[in-house]
Amino acid sequence: MLPIAGLAGVLAEPSRVLMLDLLLDGDAHAIGRLAHTASVSAATASSHVRKLVDAGLVVVEARGRQRMVRLAGSEVADLLERLAALSAPAATRPRLDQLRFARTCYDHLAGVLSVLVAHALVDRGWLYPTSDNLEPAPALLAWLADHGHAVDFGGTRALSRACLDWTERVPHVAGKVGAALADVFVANRWVARIRDTRALRITERGRLALVRELGLSLPLARRS
Repeated sequence: MLPIAGLAGVLAEPSRVLMLDLLLDGDAHAIGRLAHTASVSAATASSHVRKLVDAGLVVVEARGRQRMVRLAGSEVADLLERLAALSAPAATRPRLDQLRFARTCYDHLAGVLSVLVAHALVDRGWLYPTSDNLEPAPALLAWLADHGHAVDFGGTRALSRACLDWTERVPHVAGKVGAALADVFVANRWVARIRDTRALRITERGRLALVRELGLSLPLARRS
């Protein structure tokens, strides 16, 4: 891992930031896709990826003849989300509106939707706010298990964590519980990805499910 000054230098290149923003969807992407996103050549993209690897921000996986790039882990996504909360948004207005409403932040939900869901879970007593976290109640863990995404208590990753949302400036749920929530939303097609972005839209199935499962009705202006 680089010292702060070295890491800042790596993140000072706009093309590399665009690549990292794409990788915040939690998927692995080909070098060519990263090059297209950053509007650079494949050779330039490869050079940027090498710097990101050296900084410990991404890892490269071989899939046949193709090299796939993904974030090095959830802690990198957390870092990028926190930095975004301190900076001005780089996205254009329509895309920023989509990202603000709902998006993936590595493996959990972020944006207005995630904040509303967190509030609904707190209101139900399924999440308990503490001074620095959002702690899950047994009822939430049971609900996740009933929906086919039981939380694994092993490993070193936090069970649940309050993650500062960069657009809403209030916490949403990250950690294992946040990832399981996102898995439920995606697996049940309550959300759908907007093409060529990590923004999400709520499906009609999702709007109905939020009312049925969490008692949460989305504002009409947010429907898409």
